[in-house]
Amino acid sequence: MSQHPYNIEVNQAMKTVHMAVNGVFSQEEYDSFVRDYVAKTSSIQASVFTLTVDCTQMELLGPEEVEKLKGSFVRYKETGFAKVVFHISLQQTIIKMQLGRVAREAGLNNVDIVVK
Repeated sequence: MSQHPYNIEVNQAMKTVHMAVNGVFSQEEYDSFVRDYVAKTSSIQASVFTLTVDCTQMELLGPEEVEKLKGSFVRYKETGFAKVVFHISLQQTIIKMQLGRVAREAGLNNVDIVVK
């Protein structure tokens, strides 16, 4: 298991960036996530890539964490992905609503939320 609450992998052949997020990030973990995200996405042509985010282990977020999430969504928009797909479980109805609301607030309009 990774020591980070997230994982970011770039697949050049499939034109995807796959992320998995677990639990809730501390400020230090969020800062590390931002550095890793920038390092891994700075060398791709994002407009032909799909960002897939496995949120099935994500926990419901409090107000402080929602602001971090919104900052991440703004970053995804600025990166310019062709599509952003969030994967959730059937039991994550409230997280689905939270992801949709935060995406709208961040102006991230090319989002699909898929129930696994």
